[in-house]
Amino acid sequence: MINYGKIENKSKDILNDFDLMKVPIDVESLSTKLNILIEEQNLDNDISGFLVKKKNKNIIGLNIMHPEVRQRFTIAHEIGHLTLHTETSLFVDYYKGSMLFQKENKKLYRKDKGNYNNYNQEKEANAFAASLLMPKVLIRKELNKLNNDFDYEDIVNKFSRRFKVSSQAMDYRLKSLGYYDYGF
Repeated sequence: MINYGKIENKSKDILNDFDLMKVPIDVESLSTKLNILIEEQNLDNDISGFLVKKKNKNIIGLNIMHPEVRQRFTIAHEIGHLTLHTETSLFVDYYKGSMLFQKENKKLYRKDKGNYNNYNQEKEANAFAASLLMPKVLIRKELNKLNNDFDYEDIVNKFSRRFKVSSQAMDYRLKSLGYYDYGF
């Protein structure tokens, strides 16, 4: 069972510990502070990035062909793996289409070429990335600045630009935090 509250608190604590609770979240600076080397690489399009943990060296391989918002999410996702999944030394994260996480693609997370990424670990790393890049407290602060002239789609677009995330990621995050009522 995934403990989303624990993941939310862990990402918030990391941002507070490193004084990075500012929009947009500076994931490159966080990586540096966590002693993670980011290596930009020309990877296959279906690979967003990877994390390699070796002794005292942690490396995030980042697909330079992906858009900036995808790269930021990938960095946050890999930091999530590093923070949450200390027992595993290699993570390869696949990207199919524009979906944040596709339940129907569980096959991507099975044993493949000697690497094993657990399905729940991927969900946890995605939750960590979302809460790291779009902290609940900063979302609430930004919502309080708005007047009533914005409809939901306007908010998603405005916030996705402000937080430097995809509109899909922002939509998912706002809904998961309960800021969309599905017309009820």
